[in-house]
Amino acid sequence: MKLKTLIRAGKFVGIALTGLVVVSCKKDNPKPEPEPEPVVTERTEAQLIKDDIYKYYKLYSLWETSIPDYKADPSKFTDQYSSADAVLAALKRLTPAHAAYSGGVFDRFSYIVGLDGYNTATAATGRLKMDTNDGYGIYVQLGTDDGKKAFPIIYFVEGGSPAQKAGFKRSDFITAVNGDADYSVAVTCTDAGCTINDASARDKMMNKLNAALDAPTLTLQVKHQDGSTFSTLMSYANGYTINPIYKDTIYESTGNNVGYLALSSFEQIEDPAASGSSSEGIANKSAIDAVFTKFQDKQIKSLIVDLRYNGGGYVDASAYIADKIGGATTKGKLMLTYEVNNYIKSTPSINNMFQDTKFEGKSNLSLNKVYFLVSESTASAAEMLINVLKPYMQVQIIASGTRTYGKPVGFFEQVVQNKVSFWPVSFLLKNSAGFSDYWDGLVPDKRNIEDYVFADVGNKKETMLATALNDAAPGITTKASINAVSRKGYRTLKGGEVNIRPDRGMIKKL
Repeated sequence: MKLKTLIRAGKFVGIALTGLVVVSCKKDNPKPEPEPEPVVTERTEAQLIKDDIYKYYKLYSLWETSIPDYKADPSKFTDQYSSADAVLAALKRLTPAHAAYSGGVFDRFSYIVGLDGYNTATAATGRLKMDTNDGYGIYVQLGTDDGKKAFPIIYFVEGGSPAQKAGFKRSDFITAVNGDADYSVAVTCTDAGCTINDASARDKMMNKLNAALDAPTLTLQVKHQDGSTFSTLMSYANGYTINPIYKDTIYESTGNNVGYLALSSFEQIEDPAASGSSSEGIANKSAIDAVFTKFQDKQIKSLIVDLRYNGGGYVDASAYIADKIGGATTKGKLMLTYEVNNYIKSTPSINNMFQDTKFEGKSNLSLNKVYFLVSESTASAAEMLINVLKPYMQVQIIASGTRTYGKPVGFFEQVVQNKVSFWPVSFLLKNSAGFSDYWDGLVPDKRNIEDYVFADVGNKKETMLATALNDAAPGITTKASINAVSRKGYRTLKGGEVNIRPDRGMIKKL
C-alpha cells in the first residue's frame, strides 16, 4: 500500500503586539480596548517544503533521537536555512559521528530530488527528477590495448536499455561519436600502470562524450575485441524499463555444474495474483523464476552472483533472490530483522512492514558454495543479499577493490508538497546473527582482483569470473585465464569514468 501523508504542513501564526496608552478617570471606568486580531502570515511553498522535510525526518529517521523536537513549529528550525537542500544537510549533520564518512556523520544516504523541474537548492524550476534508467544505459571508462592511446571502453551495458537492444556490449572500444573520431588520448604505460600525457585533453574528450550521451539521439561506432567495427543510431525519450538480469549461464563440469547470474539491480518482484501488481514486477519475477529453474534442472553445485555494478534496489526483491539461492539449505530459517525508530514501532500501519523475514525455500537448490563478485559500487540491497546468506552457506566474496560500498540501511519515499521526492533513512537491516556493522563495506575474501573490462560479461577469460570458476570447478577455466590481464598493453586508467553506476538505495515498498 502507498503510505499516506501523516502530517500536513500548517500555517505559522505571528501575533503583532501593539503598544497602547490608555488615559482615563477612575469614575469613567471605560471598557478595555479589544485585543487586536492576530496577523496570520502565510508560509510560502518553499517554506512549507522545508517544514515538511524537517517533519518527515523527525518522524521517520533512524536517528530520530538526535533531532531536536520542533514538530509544533518547524519554522524555528527551518527558517535558519535558505533551501530544502540546506535543511536536509543540517539534519544529517545532527546524526551520530562516523569519521570514515564524508561529513563525519552516519547519515550520508538520505536525499531529496525535485519533481517536475523543481530545484531543491533554489526553490525554482530547472532541475528534473533524476531517474536511474534515463539515457542509453552505457557506462564507460578509459582503456588502452596498445599502451600508447586510450579510448573510451564500455564496461557495463544496462539490460533493457537502448544500448543493450542495439547490440553494444562490455569490452567495446568507442572509436567515433556522431561521426567524430577524435576520441583518444595519448598515454604512457609502465609496469606500474598507465598515465595520461595531457589531462586537459582527457577532460575535453570525456566532457564531449558526456554531452553526447545526454543528447536525445546518438550515433555510436565501436570496435569489438575481434577487431570488427559496429555503428548504429540510437534515441531515447522517457527512459526504459530495466531488465536486472543482464547475463545468466551455466558452466558445465562433470558432477559440478556452476551457475552464473549477473544482476544490475533489484527491481520490483511481484506475484501476478497480488492486487496492484505491475507488469514490470510480474515480468521480473517470471525471469528470476525461469533462471533458477534452469539452475535446478542442471543441478548446479555452485553459483556465481555478479553484483559488481549493482547499487541496490528493493528489499523484497533481494529477499526473494536470497530465498532462491538458499533453497533447501535455508528453508524455515530466519533471514533478516529490522531496526526502526520508536515512532515507526508505535504505528502499526507502518511497523507491520518491518516484521522479521524467514526463508521459505523458494527453490530446490542445495549449493556447496556461493561466490559474489563485487566492487566498491556494490551497495544496499546487494550487500544485504550477501549478508543474509553468510550465516548459513559457504560464501566467498571476490572484490575488484578492498571492500563493498557500505550501506546497511534503507528508506521509503515521502512526496513533499507534490514538488519533492524525499528519502530519509528509516531502517537498519540485520542478518540472523544480528550483524549489520558493514558501514564501511563488507570485507572480501579475495581483494584487488582486476575487473577485466576487455572481456564481455560471462567470458571465462574475464578475471573476476575466472577466479571464482577456478575455485568452484578448476577444470572449467585455467590459470592462464586468471592471468589474462598480464597481456601487454591491455590496461584501464583511473580518472576517466563516465556514467558511474548510482547507489540505488535499499527501498521498502509501503
